[in-house]
Amino acid sequence: MKLLYRITFCCACICLLSGHILAQELLEKRINLKVTNQPLDETLRKIGNTGGFSFSYSPDMIDVKSRVSIQAENRSIREILVAIFKDKVTFKERRHYIILQKKPEAEKPEEPENFDLNGYIIDNKTGKKLANASIYESVTLASAVSNQYGYYKIRLPAARSSLRLEIRKEDYIGKSIPIPTRKDTYLQISLNPDTLKPISGKVATHAPVQVDSLHTKVAVPQFEVAKTTLPRDTMFIDSSAGGKAITWADYEALRRKYKRAQNKFVSAFASAKQAIHTRNIEDTLYAPFQASVLPFLGTNHGLSGNIVNDYSINLIAGYSLGVAKFEIGSLINVVRGNVTGFQFAGVSNIVGNDVVGFQYANALNMTLGNFTGFQGTHLLNYIGRNFTGFQVAGVGNVIVGELRGYQFSAGYNYAHTVKSGHQIGAVNYSDSTATVPFGLFSWVHSNGYRRYEFSTDEFNYFNTAFKTGVSRFYNIFNLGFSALAKDKPLFTIGYGFGTAQKLGRGWSANADLTGSLVVVEHNIEDDNISQGLVKFALGVEKKVGSRFALFVGPSISTFFAKHSGLINTEGKKGFPSVWLGERPDASSKVYGWIGFQAGIRFLNKI
Repeated sequence: MKLLYRITFCCACICLLSGHILAQELLEKRINLKVTNQPLDETLRKIGNTGGFSFSYSPDMIDVKSRVSIQAENRSIREILVAIFKDKVTFKERRHYIILQKKPEAEKPEEPENFDLNGYIIDNKTGKKLANASIYESVTLASAVSNQYGYYKIRLPAARSSLRLEIRKEDYIGKSIPIPTRKDTYLQISLNPDTLKPISGKVATHAPVQVDSLHTKVAVPQFEVAKTTLPRDTMFIDSSAGGKAITWADYEALRRKYKRAQNKFVSAFASAKQAIHTRNIEDTLYAPFQASVLPFLGTNHGLSGNIVNDYSINLIAGYSLGVAKFEIGSLINVVRGNVTGFQFAGVSNIVGNDVVGFQYANALNMTLGNFTGFQGTHLLNYIGRNFTGFQVAGVGNVIVGELRGYQFSAGYNYAHTVKSGHQIGAVNYSDSTATVPFGLFSWVHSNGYRRYEFSTDEFNYFNTAFKTGVSRFYNIFNLGFSALAKDKPLFTIGYGFGTAQKLGRGWSANADLTGSLVVVEHNIEDDNISQGLVKFALGVEKKVGSRFALFVGPSISTFFAKHSGLINTEGKKGFPSVWLGERPDASSKVYGWIGFQAGIRFLNKI
């Protein structure tokens, strides 16, 4: 009989090793079992028949004639086997078999190098097995996640004198368990639901009404965590809703939506195990140093998203909760929380909360919270809230909240509210500003300066211009026509700068400097346009109503050309006689004169 058992055992092992490993479903099957003083082999046969599988084992290694008694209702086969063998037998499944093997006895009484804890995480009230619970040890940084059946297994070093197992699960009260043993142990852990969390959850600190000093809108909502609960009837002003009042419930929903989007974005760089840990573990762990190759492959292991490091070095990409002093990565640095100190990346830095210090990346810096310090890149910088300091980019800078400092870019700058400092770039945009933006095109939505202008002067019968920026410094885009009139240019197109000053009672004055290309009839087919006009104009403006104004004023113009005789100074439709210097003749290539302009303007509402 023993020989038959051995042959069966060997054949089963050979067949099973050639198959694919299936998901751990046999051990998680739930059955009912009632056995009283029955032989072990009959008990195993009964379990196999109930579960629809077979056991494979060697009778020489397991005493199959020993008698057992057990009563189980809706228990997993794993739990039943643990109760029968008392942690003296290991079991694993292959296809439709569960293989039983006796644990080897230690030849020496000395403790092993590592040991395993395994078991189930259970809801203490319902008895439900809890999937995706976090199990970790905060000193060694060993960690595990319970599987879909609530089962976990974690390996710990036996040499440490003190070990505590930490168990965390979202919406459950965490538990800390000292581990006195240093050998493989089956440990079932129960957690209690956190029934108070939905009631006293974290809420946003926010004054009932905030007023921007520049205009009536409120800047982007600031989601600071507070320990106190605001009254349920608190009202908020939300700039993203056009300055409208919203209720406490709406504001809470907006805050939660923002946090979910923030967490999903940053967690997209984490492994599945790391993402589970970040949801479950609210504790902040610390490490003086970490090194990683990838976010899931480093000295902080699966807990990297829950650890604040003093120093961090990432070969390809790194992932952490925070950086306290210094971080460098050849490609990407991803930080869920805050960064203080120096952060450098070959491609991109992505920070989920605030930065204080120096941040540089060749392609992209993205900070979803506040920033204080210097941020630089060849391509794009993005700040999700407020910025204080210097922001430099080759292509673009974006600040969703307030700017107190300087934005420099060869491309575009965006800031919701500019409190101090300046935007300096080819294109600047802000909702409101207390300072002057400098660039080729600047647009200030709420309190900016905009004029749509139609006028006539001595050079063109019809001119139109658009002015945008702020009153102290604005950009001018102009276009002029003369309706094919004799001795007049076909059209002019130009660009310039200007400044305006309010005089009171609807009066204001402005000074404009523009340069224009001039196209005349005889060189319309000439690709080389070789004549231009530089004009300095003073104007006095009088508002008529809130959106309309009239203006008039003198100007000084200089016309220069490659060819002579382009202007007929004797013609009736020529220039006025107020020439600067000697009167030009047919051989003149440069003309200077004093002229006048008058027109109407359409104003933006400030």
